[in-house]
Amino acid sequence: AFMEKDGNVKIGVDDFLQRITGNFNTVKPKQTGDKVKKNEQILSLGQDGKQLSVYSPVSGTIKQINKRVSEDPSLINTDTYSAGWILMIEPSNWLREIQFLKMAKKYREWLKSEFVRLRDFLAESINGRVDSQTVAFQDGGEIMDHVLKDCGPEVWEDFQKNFIDTSELK
Repeated sequence: AFMEKDGNVKIGVDDFLQRITGNFNTVKPKQTGDKVKKNEQILSLGQDGKQLSVYSPVSGTIKQINKRVSEDPSLINTDTYSAGWILMIEPSNWLREIQFLKMAKKYREWLKSEFVRLRDFLAESINGRVDSQTVAFQDGGEIMDHVLKDCGPEVWEDFQKNFIDTSELK
């Protein structure tokens, strides 16, 4: 969520989500004029038959949908914080709801803990579904970009339940 000078809030996908999923083929946002509440589903992101639901960080009215992203969803990955925004919301309760958003240092700390959880999730989720293979992370190694890209829908569903649906950012 990013507040513009005019008071509207641009909503998009953060770097964490776009880096682990890979490029999206479809973006299905709610419609312009729809009223939304904080934590309500506002869009669906799809990749080759797999999908994730994204929830609104603020309450308000959808004022604009980024048509460029609807036509070219890869902008979410290639220009996440500029041209890759998805929709614009006129907030109805910004001053109250901003208190619950993570910013700066708190966001960085939260993100570090999410990467630890992601490593554990990947090892458990993928090991439970791959015949006689194990997932091993090099000690101190980085999780590769787009790690969920080649995973099946069941892993995406588990990711939705374990990360997006229970996120403290929701």
